[in-house]
Amino acid sequence: MLKMAVDETFSKIKKGITAIKETYDLIQKLASINGPYVSGAFLDRVMYNFEALPPLGKEYWWFLFFGQERKQLMLVVFRKFGRSMVFNEKEMVFKKLDLSKFQAVMAGWIYDGNEIRDLEDTNTIITVNTEGKKMISNICNRELTLSHGFPDYELKLEELIDLRMKKGWFPENKSAYGLFIPPFGVGWVNAYLTAEGTVLGEKFKGTAHMQKVVGIIPYGPFHWGRVIFQNGSFTSLFCLKTGKESRRYFHRSITFYNHDGRKTIRFENPKLEILKREGKKPTWVIEGQDHERKLRIILEAYATKSFTFKGGGSQVYTEYAVAPTEFSLKTQDQVVTLDDLGDGIGNFEDAYGSPI
Repeated sequence: MLKMAVDETFSKIKKGITAIKETYDLIQKLASINGPYVSGAFLDRVMYNFEALPPLGKEYWWFLFFGQERKQLMLVVFRKFGRSMVFNEKEMVFKKLDLSKFQAVMAGWIYDGNEIRDLEDTNTIITVNTEGKKMISNICNRELTLSHGFPDYELKLEELIDLRMKKGWFPENKSAYGLFIPPFGVGWVNAYLTAEGTVLGEKFKGTAHMQKVVGIIPYGPFHWGRVIFQNGSFTSLFCLKTGKESRRYFHRSITFYNHDGRKTIRFENPKLEILKREGKKPTWVIEGQDHERKLRIILEAYATKSFTFKGGGSQVYTEYAVAPTEFSLKTQDQVVTLDDLGDGIGNFEDAYGSPI
């Protein structure tokens, strides 16, 4: 009996080590791609799968939609190494029920054009079917289903959300990225698509950004932003920072895709200034410049929502629904302004945390 128990214990340990090695292998593969040359089949394998998580291991699914008349919505699914955490001041349990079924956190919000509609935080059971390409979970006492494969996904939340995604005009409809510095690593896949259907019973037409992240890293501070303009152009910003209130930024970049000219322009090390006025939401001034080109964007927030994680470290994600009030790109050949791009809608993320 003792030998059987010991053998069974070692077998479980061996399987666990093998599964964790597969997670590291996945991150290495994502890091080796680092760009748009990822197959739809591999993207779906990442999207519809739970990975084995060692200490510091985390998994996120982010679903972000931008629509007309400033409408947007966000859904997030989260699980991490450990048995529990506090999410938005609520105790949440993490439980593995089988290889394709876990208990995790789900949260979200909808901006309906006038105000934020909060989708209550849920400690839901999530089931994934990699081969059948389906994820089923629950939020605000309704069943949420993501189904089908790249690029033709469907997202349904009973009577609240019914959206169909398809390939759009983006120069990159999908991508995979990663960073691997053993024993740490993080990798992610993106799908950039158009979206059409209904949200809160009203017609919705816009874009979708679907992302799955798997990481073996501590929490940390950064900014991320994405804005879609009316004519199909878009801009994306990312930078790391040293702390919550830090104004020291590094690993900075901003990318602008001019849909009319079918051209992508990237600036390294742009300047970012955050203007905070008492009683008002922040304004961001972003400037990029090289010897031939100059870019300036001002973003103003019109709604905000925060997600707070505590357990195995702490992290806060503050999501700002934003609109550009100023845009100018000057090159040797042209000047592009908001008059050329049309109205914009976007999200700016202020994330900060502590590893302990």
